Amino acid sequence: MTHTLTKVTLPLLGLLIATLAGCASSKSPSASVATPANVNGTWTGGTATGARTITMILKQTGTTVTGNLTGAGTADGPIEGTVDGNTIRLRESSGYGSTPMLNVKGDQITGTLGGTTLNLRRTTP
Repeated sequence: MTHTLTKVTLPLLGLLIATLAGCASSKSPSASVATPANVNGTWTGGTATGARTITMILKQTGTTVTGNLTGAGTADGPIEGTVDGNTIRLRESSGYGSTPMLNVKGDQITGTLGGTTLNLRRTTP
């Protein structure tokens, strides 16, 4: 009798452990949705080379961003992009050129552009 009970109990115990492990590792859909960082305002700064001052005026609606860029040379003009959690990706409104993901932390945007570090600070909300 003990042998038969072991034959039935071990597979059931294994199935129970696998089921519990799957439940413990799954997340609810709402848990993975991060609130986008707030990037509204005027941002000023530049690259590590300090060659020029870059200014961005951004307006955010949800995860969508529009604005204007000055101080970047040929890329000056209207820009648009998206915010996902604490990252922002921008591009010229014409669709040409885009930045890699930039990090947003409070009143600072940082990242790497063309092999040099970019640092921008929010000067007005």
